[in-house]
Amino acid sequence: MTDGVTGELARAAWQAVSEANRDALRRLVADDVVWHASGRGPRSGDHHGRDAILDYLAGIGEDAETFDLELDDVLVGDERTAILFRVSGKRNERLLEAGFVLLMRFEDNRIAEIWSIPRDQYAVDAFWS
Repeated sequence: MTDGVTGELARAAWQAVSEANRDALRRLVADDVVWHASGRGPRSGDHHGRDAILDYLAGIGEDAETFDLELDDVLVGDERTAILFRVSGKRNERLLEAGFVLLMRFEDNRIAEIWSIPRDQYAVDAFWS
């Protein structure tokens, strides 16, 4: 079974983030991409533009002692694709074990918009506070 274009792009973006490959991720996202991070903590809010989301992702790695991701599944649609994954992290003696849904919207074979939705928002907010 094939993923189709959106599935291939989503998997390539996952690989780029997993390898901290800014150049590869830069090629996959639109110039005016928007990342919506849910929650009420310091990492929540909207991040506009390619450089802003690259800096946002880099900041996560810099601010956590450990932050490991594990891919669970990729759900593919024609215009949107969802990535289900788990995070294990440690920061300032706080531990995080949480599942996430990353929803991507595509335009012109690039990622145009991303929603990052944890399955336990309270745990994520506490981890970053």
